[in-house]
Amino acid sequence: MAIVLLKNVSEQVNIIEQQQAVLKYATMHGIPIRSTEIETSDPSLSLERRKELKGFLRSLNNNETILLYNLWALSSHIDELIKIFECLLKRNIALHICTTGEIVSNKSQLLDVVSILTRLRNKSINPKAQTTQGRPKGRMSKSKFDVYRSQVILMLENGTSVSEIAKSLKVSRSSLKDYINSRGLKELAKTKKRLLHATPVKPKPKQPSVQQECDLISVLIPS
Repeated sequence: MAIVLLKNVSEQVNIIEQQQAVLKYATMHGIPIRSTEIETSDPSLSLERRKELKGFLRSLNNNETILLYNLWALSSHIDELIKIFECLLKRNIALHICTTGEIVSNKSQLLDVVSILTRLRNKSINPKAQTTQGRPKGRMSKSKFDVYRSQVILMLENGTSVSEIAKSLKVSRSSLKDYINSRGLKELAKTKKRLLHATPVKPKPKQPSVQQECDLISVLIPS
């Protein structure tokens, strides 16, 4: 059973296209999907500041399988990807890059992994360089509704109308509607519902011991 990781804030491919490509890959290779995660952090942030992604990495059990559209969901910075790969490989976690059909796992040849990183380097994708040139393209401003984000997504998944959600949260319907539309939360909720349909509930992950935590987790996410 695999975990799908989609990137919500993307300048490249929207979340629906990512979903379709991942579902096609999973079907072709007979990989059942257990759950999905949506990575929503600002792509201009460094790995150390992306709390949501770090929390996701920490929640993974040994021997998991992750499906993602491309490496951009994790990072487009080479040194950060190396840290993430090291973390995953130490825990025998396999990473499937659905657009290229490449797999990063303990069974991968070192040359194959290096080729993946080299190709990314050649594309010269490095959003960190944009931080010195003003606000990065596609960056979202903060909203007072961000604190309700998870609740809103859950209610949308359950078919609750925007009016009912606004009433429940005691906020303005029009402002909430603008927030939902600007963040693409309806599409996100539909994606999660589709990917999770008819799949078992994800069991609560076991708390890893200090010995099990890789260097990336122990350094970036202090217990």
